[in-house]
Amino acid sequence: MLNRAQAFDALARLLTQVAGDAPAAVLLVRVQRMRDIELSFGYEVAESLAHELERRLRDVLRPGDTLVRTGESDLLVLLPHLHGRAHAALAAAKIVRALQAPVSTATGDVHPLVLVGGALCPEDGDTPELLCRRADRACDDAAVNVERVAFWRAPPIPLEAVQAALRAAITANQLQLHLQPIQRMADGRIVSYEALSRWTHPVLGAVPPALFIGVAERSGQIVDLTRWTLNVGLRHLAELRRVDPEVRLAVNLSVEVLQLPGFVDQVFDLMRLWCVPPNGLMLEVTESALMRDVGQCERLLAALRAGGVRVAIDDFGTGYSSMAYLHRLPVDTLKIDRSFIQEMATDARARRLVGTMIELAHHLGLGVVAEGVETPESLAQLSALGCDHIQGYLIGRPAAAEDVVAAALASVAAVSPGR
Repeated sequence: MLNRAQAFDALARLLTQVAGDAPAAVLLVRVQRMRDIELSFGYEVAESLAHELERRLRDVLRPGDTLVRTGESDLLVLLPHLHGRAHAALAAAKIVRALQAPVSTATGDVHPLVLVGGALCPEDGDTPELLCRRADRACDDAAVNVERVAFWRAPPIPLEAVQAALRAAITANQLQLHLQPIQRMADGRIVSYEALSRWTHPVLGAVPPALFIGVAERSGQIVDLTRWTLNVGLRHLAELRRVDPEVRLAVNLSVEVLQLPGFVDQVFDLMRLWCVPPNGLMLEVTESALMRDVGQCERLLAALRAGGVRVAIDDFGTGYSSMAYLHRLPVDTLKIDRSFIQEMATDARARRLVGTMIELAHHLGLGVVAEGVETPESLAQLSALGCDHIQGYLIGRPAAAEDVVAAALASVAAVSPGR
């Protein structure tokens, strides 16, 4: 049996092994009233019960799952390679069913009472301490659930508080920029990075991007947020291009920002400020956003593209009727939505649909980026379909821009003569 520190060390090693892969879950399996069983039936019966429950748990786990016993009533389970929270919940329910069956002992049958609390990595945390703490809190919630299972949920944050704090964070430059690599399939080279804004507030904690970006869009702060992302992103791109002069930056763009008077000029001003040539930037607009005002978007994107900026349609395949306009939109790249990529492994129709999208893009002279690539199987399928670029956890998770730049500069220093 491992102590707390040893259990955290073991989990840290395992989490390192699954980093960059599909989501993982940490489950805390707690057997209630173990102390009462020991007092009532003796140490031998309690120990026999613990070993039997551990045996049952191992029987229902998959070959790649890991079990760590951390106390007389607690077991930690690491489940790698999950499809999401629902997959983890099914596994937890299976564990409860297996462990709650009566156990025969020398003094008669014992009916275990089992709780399972879970936390997902990286969604709910990415360190053993945080994941275990949140799984432990989820165990408390499981005690009042009929299913005896619960997963950690972030407490709701008042939108008014988020709106006010976001305005202050943008003004005080308290956001963080993360970069996620995009790889060219032909040679495995990282050719660009997508800029992703992140926000950790001293009181609110790590605010989910979907939440604060949604608040920014509704409150009109999306303009300032986009300017911040472009400014900081281009500054880091200028540093990265000292290592690789061809590397590019991709930045998401809302229609509200695109249609802002003078925005096109502001983009070129920022590129001149950081000495980045126009072809070093790709602006991504979602398919559904483009369809709101095709005519105006077409004119504004054409102005950006005429100046050398590249344009991509993001989340392609999820919108309404962009197919009818695709031949006339001034774009260079289609980014296929992650939902199609993740369905390819189990759905032949999804594979055929992705293949059709790639073929269509190539017929129109457009490049293709597949989003959400998380498994070697998806990589192999996309290679066979002729996809140009891939993005996802298999290639690399989003990382702090400062760390990405430092790693790039260090790699050059390591191979420089005389070093």
